[in-house]
Amino acid sequence: MRSPLAALCTLVAAGAALALPAIPAAHAQAAWQSCSFNGRAEACLVAGGSTAFTVTFRSDGKQIEMEKVGEPWSCGQRDQEECGKLLITEPSNGRTTLAAYRQTSSSLLVRSERGNTYTIPF
Repeated sequence: MRSPLAALCTLVAAGAALALPAIPAAHAQAAWQSCSFNGRAEACLVAGGSTAFTVTFRSDGKQIEMEKVGEPWSCGQRDQEECGKLLITEPSNGRTTLAAYRQTSSSLLVRSERGNTYTIPF
């Protein structure tokens, strides 16, 4: 017989899963796009929402997850762009790196603390 506490936890977990909204596919792309990694052009796919997304590189199949963290600030000429911090995670090895980003009208420019640079189309 299941304990009332276990049943309640199951019910709460199921309710929470139903109540949490899905991340919109605002950046889901059906076709390969032109990205860059350390200044080298790379074909990539970007999928996910506006604050958390996955980038897949065609050349080696490598995936990285990027998540905006903290509060962004206005930057660029006449404060027309958004700047902020990102966490970059490599699911293949679990390594996480902090990065700074600048989002223009067409792309996300990223520089990680490890010195890697990325240009991701948006």
